[in-house]
Amino acid sequence: MTRNPIQRRTPEQIRAGNLRLGLIMFAIAAAFFVGIFVKRSFFS
Repeated sequence: MTRNPIQRRTPEQIRAGNLRLGLIMFAIAAAFFVGIFVKRSFFS
């Protein structure tokens, strides 16, 4: 596979990148909410 210096990303690559970014953001948000829930349940 030769790598082009000026390589245009295919829609599949862009979609995969967006999906990965979305999963990361979702994981961060989930951890945030779980932390709040745990704090409220333990310190109420």
